[in-house]
Parts: sequence; C-alpha cells; structure tokens
Amino acid sequence: MPYGFHDFAQFQGFATRFRDRMRELYPDLDMGFQGSSVTGRSAESGAPFDEGRVSDYDIAISGDSVNQAAHENGVPFRGDGVSTGPLNARDRRRLGLSDIVDDASAETGRDVNIMIFRTIEEAAGRKPTIKVWF
Repeated sequence: MPYGFHDFAQFQGFATRFRDRMRELYPDLDMGFQGSSVTGRSAESGAPFDEGRVSDYDIAISGDSVNQAAHENGVPFRGDGVSTGPLNARDRRRLGLSDIVDDASAETGRDVNIMIFRTIEEAAGRKPTIKVWF
C-alpha cells in the first residue's frame, strides 16, 4: 500500500474512484503508484515521505487508448518513447484529465502527478511501482 493512506480501504477507495473516472475516457487504462509514496523517500532529497512537507502522489498510467490520445494530441514523450514526464496542465487538458486530476489532488490534499507509459510493466521495470490490481 502506498504511503499517505491510513489503511487499505482508503487506498482502495481513492484508487478505484480515480482509475474508474479515467477509464470513462480510456477504457483499457491501468495505473500504479510510483515515487516516494512507494519508496518512502524523496528521490531528490532523500527526505522521508511527508516529513517537513506534504508529499505528492506520482501515478503511472498506461493503455493503448491513452497512449494513442497522447500521440494524437502532441503530448511529448521522452527520448526512448516509453513514457512522458509528469503531464503539465496543458497536456492534462488535451487528454480530458484536468478535472479528474484536480479532484484527486483535492481529495487527498496532495499534488497528484500522472505520467503515461506504454505499459504498466514498463513503468514497473523503471521505478518501484504499486500497481492498482483491484
């Protein structure tokens, strides 16, 4: 279970709502938590999750439909074409994800960042990932 949730039920409720809303647009979407919510420490500073600050949630999303939409809408992928960086406001708007991400941030009281990967397996192969499997 990612850091920042009080218990599994809270994690499951949030992740299910967030994923299901995105699946209204991208039915084959998979997702997984990454970053400090998985490792417990900031990759940049090494600071523990939520110590001295409110940590964010980094969430990898994947699926043919969201990948196709990203390419069609000019969302930039990193050099190897496997993933994007965290989507900025413009790219979230282009993909219809702005309100969903804004609502998720409001619900958790944290910034929620999403990155697109070709597959969730490739996301997990690059960074520690807790896949949303339920």
